[in-house]
Amino acid sequence: MKEVEILSPVGNLESFKSAINNGADAIYLGIAEFNARGNLANFSLDELKNIIREAHLFGVKVYLTLNILFMDSEIEKVLKMVDEILKMNIDAFIVQDIGLIYLLRTIYPNINLHASTQMGVENLEGVEFLKRLKFSRVVLARETPLSEIRRIKENSDIEIEYFVQGALCVSYSGNCYLCSLLADSSGNRGKCKQFCRLPYTLNSSKIEKEGYLLSAKDFCMLPRLKELKDAGVTSFKIEGRARRASFIGEATYVYKNAVLNNFKYTEKDVENLKREFNRGNYIEGYFGDSKIIYDKVQNHIGVRIGKVEKVNFGKKFNEIFIKSKENINKNDGLKFFDEEKEVMSIGVNDIQKVGNLFKITSTSSIKKGWMVNKIVDSNLDEIVLNRRRVLPVDIKFVAKVNEKAKLMLSCCGVDVMVVSDDILCDAKNQPLTFSEAKTQVSKLGEEFSVNSFQADIDNVFMRKAELNELRRQGTYVLKEKIINTEKDVYLKNGQKTGKKLEIFDKKHEKMQIFTSNSLKSLEKISNDNIKLVYKFENFDADEITKFCENHPEKILYIDMPVIVNHADYMVIKNLLDKIDNLGIVANNYYALSMADKCKTIVGSNLNVYNSYAVKFYVDNGYKDIILTQEKIDYSKIKNCGANLYAFKENYPEYMYFKHCPAKEHLNGNCDNCLFEKGITYKLNKSSFSLVRRKILSCQFVLKDNEKKVYNIPENIGEIYEKKLEKI
Repeated sequence: MKEVEILSPVGNLESFKSAINNGADAIYLGIAEFNARGNLANFSLDELKNIIREAHLFGVKVYLTLNILFMDSEIEKVLKMVDEILKMNIDAFIVQDIGLIYLLRTIYPNINLHASTQMGVENLEGVEFLKRLKFSRVVLARETPLSEIRRIKENSDIEIEYFVQGALCVSYSGNCYLCSLLADSSGNRGKCKQFCRLPYTLNSSKIEKEGYLLSAKDFCMLPRLKELKDAGVTSFKIEGRARRASFIGEATYVYKNAVLNNFKYTEKDVENLKREFNRGNYIEGYFGDSKIIYDKVQNHIGVRIGKVEKVNFGKKFNEIFIKSKENINKNDGLKFFDEEKEVMSIGVNDIQKVGNLFKITSTSSIKKGWMVNKIVDSNLDEIVLNRRRVLPVDIKFVAKVNEKAKLMLSCCGVDVMVVSDDILCDAKNQPLTFSEAKTQVSKLGEEFSVNSFQADIDNVFMRKAELNELRRQGTYVLKEKIINTEKDVYLKNGQKTGKKLEIFDKKHEKMQIFTSNSLKSLEKISNDNIKLVYKFENFDADEITKFCENHPEKILYIDMPVIVNHADYMVIKNLLDKIDNLGIVANNYYALSMADKCKTIVGSNLNVYNSYAVKFYVDNGYKDIILTQEKIDYSKIKNCGANLYAFKENYPEYMYFKHCPAKEHLNGNCDNCLFEKGITYKLNKSSFSLVRRKILSCQFVLKDNEKKVYNIPENIGEIYEKKLEKI
């Protein structure tokens, strides 16, 4: 099953070893700067070089994450870094920023780029955009349905990477602005503070509810692997660079074995994954009808093992007696629950079996009746971290009188031979034996194991030190040759063109955009220098057609949803093909080819963050660009001849959901829609409303209830959002 790749996350050296030893076909990782897990230590350039060498020894590919948005001031530094890393024979870069992508493709025409899930691509139209930029692979959004994966594969030769295990972001990746706008800590800059994991209060006309209402469960796609493979997925990606090495190892091991065993797995495999990390007892991503939110606990819950039967309270230490269906061992981790509420976690330092109970001593005040989950299984961790991946070596050793000793090693289709420095003499007293030769020559180090050993030995004398030196030379030469049989990526992908992109400012008339959820509001605006954007909530083709017919002098721009399925796409595409004075605001790459470029505004959800992104769109014929709503100094961005816009006032949009919160929290369904009553979320003093944007299917947006007003530079066009019909 070599055509299916197991791609493992790596956040430190321990997790790197764990991924390799448990069977990863490829790994992805970041360096200390410029990646979407900026809260990790990550790796230095020297460490990265050694990791690439060791990974390539085992035939494991290495993908580097440069999957953040870049400021203009960072571009020179990141380009120098890319140049260094290319020389290390990195296999690919995972990228998000369209400005950086344009630069890399201009400077290194053959560089191997993978489109990060942060680019939010989840349909064929988005993939076709990536193909024009010569991406070799797309990391599809987790929201991508199976039918669309098939459609992509049937119509494109791009490699498809899909997440199969780990955390599920509640918002569309790349378009979550909650931490950025509320705390100046952007997920698109690798600084996510996980505000989605905080407790919220939900209000509707039906109920008031408290809990972790935006905290998504972890997903496990083991039941769907064959479907994914048959649909066209070539890389199964495990999420979890921030997780423990034992989780990374066990997830790698379970998925690799499933692939090798025709996608079969056991319930024990699933349970072991849950012991390593389990948020919410797993769902199959967005493939089923399961609720994706787990509102009781927002972190690892492990597996349920028992209950507290008795507690003896002491002056300093308490004795906790637990009835458990399995052994509790030293160095295990336990979490206690009062009904469904998490109350406490402890590490097991001492343990005794007393009758049919386990006695633990702790300073913690634990109560009788609490349920007990195991969140660290020390025995499983030990098994995972002690697995070893070795390369089998066939050895042939020849020692003849009056000749130099020869050591021939064969591994992975590579053959090497080394010879001793000195000619061997006839032994007078202690001839070299077969057993001695095998013992010394077989000490190949942790990367290799002996598959077979042959020897042809005369009555020769050879010192142990000479044998050891011959073995060291042989393993060194073998290792280098195996590493160097990997294709020289740099020779192919590192060739420079010497081209540069001209970044400049050009004076232009300052324009305005008015955006509203009401066509009546837009109808009242008569100024020709104002662009009209319809941010619909319930899409009505007849109303839009009537507006355009009544106002042929105006172009009406439809604000495209971040998320659409193919049916939704075709509804709007058919309307655009019929109406001349209809345009779009493109908020995802799929939308860039829907309308004429002169009637397309590049939307804020495409995260234009630097001058190079502006240059890309200008060079490709797009002149109207709304800059990202991420917090950034707009005055630093050069317009390159484009009309740039930013919000002067708006109700910030923080998150975009594929799931239906009315189904999740109000027990509604499509036949009995409870969303119409309205839903609000509260976090401390902040209040957010949920907006539904419906074409044929529903998408949901979490917006601020309070209008924000911003200072923007004089040379940037202003955007005003109007919620009411009256202006």
